Amino acid sequence: MRRGTFDLLAVVAIFAAYSLTVRLALHLDLRESLLGGVANTVPVVVFGALVRRIIQQKFASRPAAFQLAGHLVLCALFSSLSYVLLIVLLGLFVGAGPNGFLVQPFSVSGAAWQSLENVTIYALIAAVSYLPFQHGAAAAGTSGGGEQAGALVVEPSSKDPGARSDASRSRYFVRIGDELRPLDMDTVVSIGGADDYAEVRTLLGRHLVRVTLAEFAEALDPANYVRVHRSWIVNIHRIARAEPVGGGRLRLHLETGQTIATSRAGAKLLRERTI
Repeated sequence: MRRGTFDLLAVVAIFAAYSLTVRLALHLDLRESLLGGVANTVPVVVFGALVRRIIQQKFASRPAAFQLAGHLVLCALFSSLSYVLLIVLLGLFVGAGPNGFLVQPFSVSGAAWQSLENVTIYALIAAVSYLPFQHGAAAAGTSGGGEQAGALVVEPSSKDPGARSDASRSRYFVRIGDELRPLDMDTVVSIGGADDYAEVRTLLGRHLVRVTLAEFAEALDPANYVRVHRSWIVNIHRIARAEPVGGGRLRLHLETGQTIATSRAGAKLLRERTI
């Protein structure tokens, strides 16, 4: 499923669930129930989108301890900001009068219940943030941000297994709809793997490809690409700088602004290229 479709269905489902819950629990009329649904949905959409972007860009390639600490901080911020925006919107929708609107905090028990709800929603958003999605619409070719769209797969130019180990004879194509378009490997910055999929990040955008990272690595030129982590391959010509982070590991800063934490073995492979 494409990310846009999933997001739209998720927002509709959240709004419907909140509206129905408000109506049944508080016995409000239809108008007030829908306004309550909007008030509860808006914080989830606004801060949920921000949370997902932070997780995907800042957390995904970091060590587990960093991710755990980051999630704790981000969850607290998400819960607090969502609660504040919720009571403001409820005051605007329900408590509005000729002299303005009244922002009234929940009772202690109500605030505790809302906090638990926000933590649960954060956990769901965080889990979804790690899922691979197809990007854009196949008919569009590319999205507005330069990201390749459609259901993408990668195919080597030869089906001969011997050709896969010869990087000079390997060429990749991405399938967008019924079209095959060549993938310029010189523009590839990094390749991240998750199960049977890999995300190829180029200077222009991203491709979600249906191939394992190990299969991808077999056909890449080892002079240009290094597997620096079990989940990441990088183009060494696109590394802007590398800094030690302890434990024999490195943090790579790539030309696109992406950062990747290497494993010890990956850092050793890069250090072997030091002159």
